[in-house]
Amino acid sequence: MTVYVAAGGPRVEFATLSRLGCREQNEDACGYWTSANGACFVVCDGAGGHGGGEVASETAVRTMLSAYSSAPSLTRDSIERLVAQADSAIRYGQGLSSPLRRMSATVTSLFFDEAARQAQWVHVGDTRLYLFRRRGCRQLTKDHSVVQSFVDAGVLQEDMVRGHAERNLLFAALGVGDELPAQALDTPFEVEEGDAFLICTDGFWEAVREYEMSEALLHANAAEEWLVRMEKLIVDQGSPDQDNYSALAVWIGNPNEITVRWDVHVPVMREF
Repeated sequence: MTVYVAAGGPRVEFATLSRLGCREQNEDACGYWTSANGACFVVCDGAGGHGGGEVASETAVRTMLSAYSSAPSLTRDSIERLVAQADSAIRYGQGLSSPLRRMSATVTSLFFDEAARQAQWVHVGDTRLYLFRRRGCRQLTKDHSVVQSFVDAGVLQEDMVRGHAERNLLFAALGVGDELPAQALDTPFEVEEGDAFLICTDGFWEAVREYEMSEALLHANAAEEWLVRMEKLIVDQGSPDQDNYSALAVWIGNPNEITVRWDVHVPVMREF
């Protein structure tokens, strides 16, 4: 667990975890950068075989953190350029080694201004970003997946996404295709005291449902404890097919104190 106090802003606490699951290699990667000028949090899920997934995810994390730290900005254009730079870095790496030629990665990143009063986010693939506010859960990202397109077309219920046979088929990732669907918000959004953010790979959110995330938040006293409580749900399932799973939690102030002031109903808010 790490804490920093934003310039003239709230206390920001964050924690990460990244586990192997039942795979031979962990192809997920997490990273963060904080300073008096802002903050950036990144989670990636790599793919490609022969170690390519690990290289792709680490390349994306390093590239985005380096680029953002050199010129922090929450404008849409600057955030989308970060994704383009990460994509270019992975494509460059593909040409350096034959085993890496098919490497790719999903990415989701959350950014704060210097006072942690405003935030931006961007994503490619199915690594998700959730916002928990006053016991409401908002999935801010929408998966770039074939199954999500079924949901959008009205041929599949949203609660059937987890465990669907084609859920892992993505139509967008870093290092794949000629166009990236990554879109940052037109303008940053306001952060509130008590907000809790969760960035997590599909290995994590497939095993932990949104109401379980909210319930774990209610009983956690720190961002790290929140992750530990959710990880226990994954471990207790004991799935022999458990994928790598990674998550990064960011607390603005004390979310658990804010949540207990609200009733026991946990709404899932779809629109941001």
